[in-house]
Order: sequence, then C-alpha cells, then structure tokens
Amino acid sequence: MSRLGLMIDAAADGSESLAGLLRQVRVLASRIEATGLAEWAAKELRGYGAEDEVPDYRRAITLPVMGTWAGPYGRKFSGQPVSPVDIAENFRSTWFQLTIHQPISELEALAAAESEPGVPWDPFAIDQYNTMVELKQGGAGFEMASLVEARIVMPRTFLVGILDAVRNRVLDLALALERVSPNVGEPDGPTVDDSRVQHVAQQFNITVNGDGANIATGDSSRQISTVVKGDIDALTVAAIDAGLAPEDAEEFKKAVMSDGQSIGAQTGGFLARVTSGTVRLAGNVSASVAAAILLNLAARYFGG
Repeated sequence: MSRLGLMIDAAADGSESLAGLLRQVRVLASRIEATGLAEWAAKELRGYGAEDEVPDYRRAITLPVMGTWAGPYGRKFSGQPVSPVDIAENFRSTWFQLTIHQPISELEALAAAESEPGVPWDPFAIDQYNTMVELKQGGAGFEMASLVEARIVMPRTFLVGILDAVRNRVLDLALALERVSPNVGEPDGPTVDDSRVQHVAQQFNITVNGDGANIATGDSSRQISTVVKGDIDALTVAAIDAGLAPEDAEEFKKAVMSDGQSIGAQTGGFLARVTSGTVRLAGNVSASVAAAILLNLAARYFGG
C-alpha cells in the first residue's frame, strides 16, 4: 500500500497515535517539498512557542473556571464555577480563556486522563476578582465568602475536539493528494512543482491558519435566554436552555429564591450537585460548563 493509503487508513480508523501520524506527515512534506506543511507538523509535535501563531483550533477560547470560596466559621464552597459575568474584557480574556500551546502527545495524554486538567489562577487574579465582586464591577461570589483558589478547566471534550481537528486535517490532506496521484509521498513521486500538488498544499495552509473548525466545549452553540434582575420566570427558562430538565430547573429556581438577595448556600449546594454529575443534563453540555452557565444566570438574577 502507498504511503498515502497508509495515512488515510490510520487517520480514518484511529489505529495510530496522532504523534505517529504527524511524523508521517513530516515525511510526506519533505518528499513533496511543502515547507508550510512541514512546519505545521513539526509545531504540532513539539508544541507552539509563546510567539508562534497557532491554528484556529488552538486559539483563545473561553473555558469554565472552577474555584473555592472560604468564609467565617470554616464555611467553604469548593468546586464551584467562577462567573465571568460583566468582567471587563481585558480581564476576561486573561482569566477565562486559554490558547493551547502544548505538543499533541501531551494533549492526547490529558484527554485520556481520569480528571479534567486545568491551569491555576495567579494569586493576583484571585485578589482582583474578589475586589471586583465586592465593588459590584463584575463576577459573582458567595455571601460573606472570598475566592481563595481558582483554575481554568480544559474539559476532555474540548481536548478531544482539538485532536479530532488535527486528525481530520491529516485525513483531508491525504485524500486530496491521493486524488492528484497515489504516488504523492513516494520517493520519486510528484512534488509541489506539480501545480495540482502545490494547490492542495496551499489550500491546507489556508485551512489551518484560516477559518478552521469550530471546537466546542459543549455549550458554545446553546442559545441561553436573557435574564434580568428579579425575573424568576426568565431564570427558569434560561436554566432549561442551559441543559436542566424542567423539574431540576424548578429546583434551581427554589434554591436561588431561598438564598434571598445574593448567591448563598442553597444555590451553591445545587451547583455542587450539577458539578458532581448528580443532576442529569440534556444534550452534550458538560457538568462544569453547565454549572458555570447557571452561576452566571443566578448572578444576573441577583443583579450582579
């Protein structure tokens, strides 16, 4: 079987690791003299530097942030979503977004881990967030409690989306080159001197660095109803939009109303159940993402 045939089979059935598949791409790129393709495969293998431009599927994306609040008398709210509601854009992009620079082998390992990986917030960010909540400049918290630790979470569904984006690009590339000639990638096969091979290589570069595929964390396509301060009916509708069953949305509504004037123990307890997976969710939204959305909704209801 030709090199392209082997690549197509490996990319389609997932029989080879992405790192192994990308090494095949490097061989292919060398043989057809496609510099851009070679650079892409090399960066995916070794990781992207701080100054490197990353493909769309690795670029900054908003992800859930989970935190722990502590208050007097040993009160603690652990594993709760940190709300980005009304946070200024310059802080939001730093605290709630990640650009993925890690090599593909590391992403494969993180996606296969038992727990969702994350990046801890700097203590300065935690202090700034508490100040904003106190001054009602954005964010949300628990009554008489301060955020003491937080980390931006990379859901495994998000990581799998990146891996699938890379695998699909390799598959599309190999199929396109095979349509030119099955001998592309062989020692004496066509190179970019062939206009058809050059066109495929150019289209690949445009796809990787251009529009790219949308990588969802599970909630990005959801249309959540607007909630304004004090509108409990809108809160219930929005909770259903976020993935709660009607009976669970009603329970969420009661928890919020029980807390009175701000997010407290009742809302926190319900969100803890969502985060732990006790509350079942509709669609493909992850527990951590759903909890973050619900915290935002509660904060808007209270006017935060």
